[in-house]
Amino acid sequence: MDFQSEHLTIPRGKIFFAKYNPGTQVPGAYRELGNCPEFTLTRDSETIQHFSSQAGLKVLDEEINIGATMSGALTTDDIKSENVAYFFMGGVSTIAATAQTDVSETFETVKAGDVYQLGQSDTVPSGVRSVTITTVTDGATTPVALVENTDYEVDLDLGLLTALKDQLKIVVTYDVAASTREQIVAGDTQVEGALKFVSFNALGEQADYTMPRARLSANGDFALVNDPDSTAFQTMPLSLAILKKGNLALAYRDGRAVAA
Repeated sequence: MDFQSEHLTIPRGKIFFAKYNPGTQVPGAYRELGNCPEFTLTRDSETIQHFSSQAGLKVLDEEINIGATMSGALTTDDIKSENVAYFFMGGVSTIAATAQTDVSETFETVKAGDVYQLGQSDTVPSGVRSVTITTVTDGATTPVALVENTDYEVDLDLGLLTALKDQLKIVVTYDVAASTREQIVAGDTQVEGALKFVSFNALGEQADYTMPRARLSANGDFALVNDPDSTAFQTMPLSLAILKKGNLALAYRDGRAVAA
């Protein structure tokens, strides 16, 4: 008899995801999700029970499986754009901002501490970047120039203007430099593809798991700020639905190949 546990495992591994090509269920190249401190699979079964009630107390005499699902959850501390896009259920794009000159904006009933995003509109929801301030005035009939670092502060890279004093009005004129930046827009489309987990266990048998059809979506909190005393890195949770693809199984577990 086996009185000693001989198959203990200290699990480690890498997760790869291959998005389906648009309009297909054909996966593209696998991309590593990065370091994932947690990755779990969950298997649930739905059963129907039969009880005998011929005499006395009812007795369970049969239980038949009528359905099964597989799901999973992972947490990654690799906060790269691809992973953030999975969490936002959106895509990564590049915004190309064209150069603009003599752009004017007016802000009214300004209070000290108010912060304004230059260029923000429904067309450009996050505003403009890389600005050069031409003038900042009080907007009077005979305008008086306001003084930087006395009446206002400005972050030119972010296009953020902060009022340091109350003003009835502030009129800002600025230029925008041509630039590009990455942007991820939150959507409502869960991404599908093939998922592969390759173990590199610190202890135990090695294996890899392939799931031909998996769907990634957001699953919980994505902390944008931690307590300054916290020793934790930023992490992002994702949920995983394992779906049926044609006649294929939900998942395949392969051991390491050995010479025949």
